[in-house]
Amino acid sequence: MKFRIQSNIFSEGINNVSRALSTKTPMPILKSIKIDLNEEGIYLTASDSTITIKQFMPTFIDNKQTIFIEELGSAAVPGRLLLEVLRKANDDYIEINMYEDKYIKINFKNSDFTLNCLDVMEYPNIDLIDSNEPIEFDSVKFEQIIKQTVISVSTHESRPILTGVNIKSNENKLYCISTDSYRLSEKIVELETPIPNINIVIPGKSLLDLEKLLLTNRGKLQIHIASNIVSFKIKNITFQSRLLDGNFPETSRLIPKEFGLQLVFNRIELIDVVDRVSLLSKEGANNIINLDIYDEKTIISLDSPEIGKVVEDITPLSQEGSLMRIGFNSKYFLDALKVLNEEKVTIKFTGEVRPFIIRTNDEFVTQLILPVRIE
Repeated sequence: MKFRIQSNIFSEGINNVSRALSTKTPMPILKSIKIDLNEEGIYLTASDSTITIKQFMPTFIDNKQTIFIEELGSAAVPGRLLLEVLRKANDDYIEINMYEDKYIKINFKNSDFTLNCLDVMEYPNIDLIDSNEPIEFDSVKFEQIIKQTVISVSTHESRPILTGVNIKSNENKLYCISTDSYRLSEKIVELETPIPNINIVIPGKSLLDLEKLLLTNRGKLQIHIASNIVSFKIKNITFQSRLLDGNFPETSRLIPKEFGLQLVFNRIELIDVVDRVSLLSKEGANNIINLDIYDEKTIISLDSPEIGKVVEDITPLSQEGSLMRIGFNSKYFLDALKVLNEEKVTIKFTGEVRPFIIRTNDEFVTQLILPVRIE
C-alpha cells in the first residue's frame, strides 16, 4: 500500500473514526484503525465492539484528485499514535507507504515516521446494516435531541437500561427520553411524515460520540434500525452502535400536569447565580442547594458546616402561586438549564418533595428534577 493524500483530509477522516477506538479491550487489534485502499479511494474503520465508525474518502472530490495512488492494499495502524502524528503534520500532503506488511512509513516535509502495524487479517469483519426506509433528520436537529436528553442517562450499571436514551415513535411524533431515577429529560419531535413504530434504547456513551461527530459534519442524517443495532449515516460516514436490551420504564406518568407554583427567570442570570452558589459544593460539600421563594424575590443558598455558607437572591420575571422552600441537586439543575436555548425559563413546582419541571416556550422539551428533603 502506497499513496499520497492531502493532510487535512486524511487527518479529518482519522479523527472522525478514532472516536470508536477501544481503550480497554482483550483484542489489541481494536486499538488500531483499519485502512483499506482501492481505486475508488480510502476506507477507514475503527470499532470498540459497541460502536463502529467507517468513513470513505474518495480519490476525487468535485473532479479534483485528492488521493494519488501508487499501490493498493490494507493496514491496521495503531490509531491513537497515528492521530497524534497527523496532528503534527506541517505539510499540505502526506505520503503513506507500507512495506513487508509490518511497517508503515508516514512522510511529510522533513519528517519521517515509521510505525509498527498489526496483522490486518486479524481485524474483525463488521457488517454495517442498511434499511430500505431509513428515518431522515437534519444533523443539527438530531444533535439537539442528543444534547437535551443525554444529560439524564444513568452512569451506574446496576440498571443498564437507564444508561441509554429511549427513542420511540407514535404516528408523526418521536419521543426521546432518558432518566437516572433522580432526573428526567424528554424531547418530543414532530415529524413531517409518519414513520414505522420504533422503540429502541441507544447507549448514552454512543450518543455522546455521535454528537461530537455531528458537530463537524452537517447535512442530512439517515437512521437505519435493525433488531439490536442502529446505524447513522451522514455524507461518507457511517456510525453504528449496539442497542441496549430490555424494556425502558414508562415515564409519562412521572411528569406532573398540575402545578401550585410557577416562576419565570432569565436563563443566563439564573445559571450565573446557581453556578456561584454551588461553588462551595465543589470544595467537598454535597451538591444540594436551597430555594426559598418569597413574594418579591427568591433566595438561593447553600450551607455546609464543613465549608461555609453562601446566599444570593434573584428576582423572577414573573411569579404565580404559593410560597415554598425546596432543595435539589445543583448539578442536575445547571445541566438542565445549560441545554435549553431560549432566553426565559419557566420552573413549575407541585410541592416541596414532588418533582418539578423546567421548560421554555418550547413545550416539546421537558427537564424534570426530583427534589430532596431539607430540614
